Amino acid sequence: MTMLLEDRVTTHKILDTAILWKTLTSHFYEFLSKVVVDPIIKQRFRLMGTEERDHRKILRKYRRDLCGKAENSLVDREGRALRDKFVYDEINNRGALDVAVDCILKAEERSYVFFTHASKCIDSREGRIFLRLLAEEGLVHKSMVEQLMEYASQKEIKFSKNSAAIAAAARR
Repeated sequence: MTMLLEDRVTTHKILDTAILWKTLTSHFYEFLSKVVVDPIIKQRFRLMGTEERDHRKILRKYRRDLCGKAENSLVDREGRALRDKFVYDEINNRGALDVAVDCILKAEERSYVFFTHASKCIDSREGRIFLRLLAEEGLVHKSMVEQLMEYASQKEIKFSKNSAAIAAAARR
């Protein structure tokens, strides 16, 4: 998500990047919720995915209000670069879960950095405040995932028997 540091920063590009990022993180949380069987872990991942979708809706509203119905300002390579940060592998053991959790922890760290930077670059005062909140939310989600994995370390975690199919569907 450092592309904004290299390119001319515009409100339009910031919001398009933010919307795509929230889409990607919500999909990854949903993926994680589908591959674990433990009801508490499943519910928490689903909750975080729902929060990401809700934030995406608000970002879309800001985008419409501030940029109108203009086309997406991201080029394909930028979108692909963001998508490539999420790895949808089969999760059928604790090691594979740890790799996936590391992916989402890094995503939440990137989210914090991106939204902190973006909040300094956007024109709208209301937008700046919301982006600062999203930055903090990245840290909250990171902490929630870390706590969830502490809980998981004390349990024998079971995984969906369909995790290969779930991962294949998520990659599409």
